[in-house]
Amino acid sequence: MLNRFSLKTFYTLAKEKSFSSTARILCLTQPAVSQQIHILEEYLETRLFDRLKGEVSLTPSGDVLFRYAHNILELYQKAEKEISELTESARGRLVIGASTTIGQYLLPVILGRFKDCYPKIDILLANANTRDIAAQLLNNLIDLGLVEGPTEHKDILVEKFMEDELVVITPTRHHWQEASEIDIDEVKKEAIILREQGSGTRKAIENTLSIAGIKLTDLNIKMELGSSESIKSAVEAGLGIAITSQWTVLKEKKLNSLKIFRIKGIRFKRNFTVIVKNTLFKTRAMEQFLDFLKKSEINYSSLVQ
Repeated sequence: MLNRFSLKTFYTLAKEKSFSSTARILCLTQPAVSQQIHILEEYLETRLFDRLKGEVSLTPSGDVLFRYAHNILELYQKAEKEISELTESARGRLVIGASTTIGQYLLPVILGRFKDCYPKIDILLANANTRDIAAQLLNNLIDLGLVEGPTEHKDILVEKFMEDELVVITPTRHHWQEASEIDIDEVKKEAIILREQGSGTRKAIENTLSIAGIKLTDLNIKMELGSSESIKSAVEAGLGIAITSQWTVLKEKKLNSLKIFRIKGIRFKRNFTVIVKNTLFKTRAMEQFLDFLKKSEINYSSLVQ
C-alpha cells in the first residue's frame, strides 16, 4: 500500500529538488531518503525522479503523484481527527518540530505536563534549528513548530507563547566574576562563541545588537558551534564567553558551574513562538496541544528556584 512516510519523503524531495536538503529537513540520512523513494517507485512500478548530473527533477509519473500528494497527506490528518472525535478522550498522534533551545530545555517540561492531561496522545518530536523547522512545516512533515527565531512566510501563522532572555555566560573563574553587568566594550575584547547560521539564538543576538548600533562582526568571534551543550562545554573549558538563552543554563546556575552576566543598557529579549500553517487542517490532538500551551503557567522563574 501507499506508505505515508514514503509519500512525505517524496513530497519533500519534489519541493526541495535536493537529496541532501531533504535529508536535513527530515532528519534522515541521504541513503534513507533514497530508500523511501525506492519503496514508492517499487510500489507504483514507475520511476518518479530523473537524476542527471546531480540535479533532481520529476518524471511525468512524478508530476502526477505530486499533484495529489498534498491532498493525500491532508486527508490522513482529517481522517485521524474525525476518528478521534468518535471517542470520549483525546487521542491520536502529534508531530512537533522544535528549535534547538526549546526542544532540549523547555519542551520536555511542557510535554511532561501535557501527557499527564492527555495520556492517549502520542508525541513525535523533531529537533532542528528555526530555519529547518519552518521548512518542515511548509513541507507538511510536522503538525506545528515551536521556535525561538523570527519566522516570516505568507503560509505560516506565528503566535507568541513565552518570553525568553539571552544572557552572557563565562567560566566561573573569569575576571568579571565580581560584576553583575558588563559594558559592551568589555564584551568586544573577549573571545566569543556563537551558534551556527540559521540558529534562532544567533539571529536574536544579531537583531538586538543591531538596534544598539553594533554589528555582529564587531565581536571577537572565535568559534561557531551547532548546539547549546557544546557551547557551554567550550565556555567551561575556557575557550571563550557566549550569549545564550537563560533556559540553557538552568542546571549550571543551580550548580554554580558557569557565571551569568547581563550587558549594560542592552537586553537580549525575544519571544518563543508556535508556528502553524495557515492552510493546515487542525487535528484534535493539535487543538488540544495549542489550547494547553496557551493556558500553561510554565515560566523561567518557577523552575529556577
